[in-house]
Amino acid sequence: MIYPLLKPVVQVALRWYYRRITTTGLERVPREGPVFLAVNHPNALVDALVIGACLPRQVGFTAKATIFANPLVARFLARAGVVPLRRATDEAKAGSHAATDPTRNAASFDAVAQALARGAAIVIFPEGKSHDDPTLAPLRTGLARMAMHAAQQYGVRGIRIVPMGLLFERKEQPRSRVLVQVGEPVEVDALIAANVQVQTFTDIVSERLRAVTLNFDSAEDAERLQTVGHTMAALLEPTPTLGDDDTSLGTTLAVVRRLDRAHSALRQQQDAALDARATVFEQRVRDFRAQLDTRRLDVHDIGISAHGTAGFRFAMRELLLAAVLAPVGVWGRLTHFVPIQLARALALRNVTSRDEPAMNTLLAGLVLVLGAYAVQTAVVGWLAGPWWALAFLLTLVPSASNDLRYGDRTRRARARMRAYFTFRREPELQRALLAEADLLRREAGALERAVLS
Repeated sequence: MIYPLLKPVVQVALRWYYRRITTTGLERVPREGPVFLAVNHPNALVDALVIGACLPRQVGFTAKATIFANPLVARFLARAGVVPLRRATDEAKAGSHAATDPTRNAASFDAVAQALARGAAIVIFPEGKSHDDPTLAPLRTGLARMAMHAAQQYGVRGIRIVPMGLLFERKEQPRSRVLVQVGEPVEVDALIAANVQVQTFTDIVSERLRAVTLNFDSAEDAERLQTVGHTMAALLEPTPTLGDDDTSLGTTLAVVRRLDRAHSALRQQQDAALDARATVFEQRVRDFRAQLDTRRLDVHDIGISAHGTAGFRFAMRELLLAAVLAPVGVWGRLTHFVPIQLARALALRNVTSRDEPAMNTLLAGLVLVLGAYAVQTAVVGWLAGPWWALAFLLTLVPSASNDLRYGDRTRRARARMRAYFTFRREPELQRALLAEADLLRREAGALERAVLS
């Protein structure tokens, strides 16, 4: 099977593009038995790669039939366990009468049912499309119909539908972060026993999937609440060390959801005084963030010590780490700079949506990096012999990974040094920022209690 060979390659590629992929609730995915993994679809092919890389068990996929048009691609996808589905929208665009034919996917439904009968886990994107919308798209009924078909026509028992929500910090941005949340499974046998119809079945799955995704009424609401939520999440946590990430996406998500609940409750109450207070609070948070951005300060650094002793310890620690890690990082940069930069340049050509850069970069990078490995290793082998070539090859992936991780750390170190020297020069600025942060924390708690009480 091609799957076990592809998985480690995909894991490395994702680790290079995204700084961290965190999972919560992974224990809810059964280690065996028939399972549908119902996933939201914000980032094209990358969504499938993330799910496949995160899960300990092998998974199969469904995909739109149009990508099987090329015979070579179709053969590769079939070997990777991908089942084609003919979407009504694609059939309509092609002018096919099959768009209204409910049996157009009969063979695919049978293939999925047979896989489930063997205890497979199948990934499906029930929205039916990748998109940039701020909310979950209405789910298609295909998942419900496939589950019912497998249970009723093939006698498959114990099927579970596990909702999985993907949250990308900035999905098109390299070295950003991803959160994978696993929700409460849906027991298919129970729904069939209750004679639940297809649409109701779909609505139940939609409700479970919405519980592990962010859903806003508009792009403006998404931008506002996430900006405020990101800032408040950082203010509610202690100052992280450079070895840690920024405020975890899980914490940020929890704060954004609290804001969203308060925002929804406030609209229902129609309390003018409370609404004005919330507007003032939001503007104050945005002004606070704008002040930090103007001074090029990270919100996580406003609480650092500006004493000379703290600065000396910081400098010594970072210099010692640089002496160990920088040479390895330089080696990784030298051997990977050209293929990675070329992949990124190619990926950004003619981009029309936010779900293209990551996908294009990963695909182009896979080809270019592997090609560079082959050429570089061949040259080393020709110049120094096969054993040196093997040793060279074994250094490539670890050195590149180190370069990226150490690059993340040095970016945070530079930001912290900037904050340190700023606060050394202007201690009154740090005192003002800390006072404002304390006021924002207290006002956020008071507003939440007033709105939700």
